[in-house]
Amino acid sequence: MRQLLIVSIFFGALLSANGQSRMKFNVHADPQFAWLSSDEDEVAPDGSIFHIQTGLQMDLFFDKNYAFSLGFGINNLGGNLLYFDSTAFISNEDTIIVTPGQTVKHHLQYLDIPLGLKLKTEELGYATIFLEIGFNPMININANATTKDGILSKENIREEIQLFNLGYHAGIGVEYRLGGSTAAIGGIRWTSGLTDVTKNDKANITTKVISIHLGILF
Repeated sequence: MRQLLIVSIFFGALLSANGQSRMKFNVHADPQFAWLSSDEDEVAPDGSIFHIQTGLQMDLFFDKNYAFSLGFGINNLGGNLLYFDSTAFISNEDTIIVTPGQTVKHHLQYLDIPLGLKLKTEELGYATIFLEIGFNPMININANATTKDGILSKENIREEIQLFNLGYHAGIGVEYRLGGSTAAIGGIRWTSGLTDVTKNDKANITTKVISIHLGILF
């Protein structure tokens, strides 16, 4: 987070020096609830997990109120899944069998590169309302799992997780101008996965996220 803030301040200074620039940068830290969805009865969602997503976003305006957005950040996803049948997990090339009726907590960490469009209203007082839509290509960089019975205890399960995950997002928020080109950002965002995140053939598992978007725009 500190590195992202330093980079954002640096680019913000460059943009302030060049008033004709069409680029805006923001750094954000978003509290979020994430859970996993299943398309089969043998594997059922069993609760969400709380994490914070951090990142840097660039808005490239092609019109006064319309921009392409490109982001880069670390996204912590996952959730609890209840397995009604015995399920094998591979961890560091070892096979671990989870007994029927166990809930497995999945922590999945991704390199998130969101792409999309940002639509803004005219400034009303100091506030501007915006709408964001787009896609989230993600690359898995870490994955672990835990069960209450201790069979899995933050076991590395990257071998069970697909390297690539694709989702989409939609959100609405407000930019409140603090002075010059600097503004505080607040909003809410929905993100849903489009691809199966696991290699397990018992079910197609997708990610779901609801997050509070908090940031500073430069």
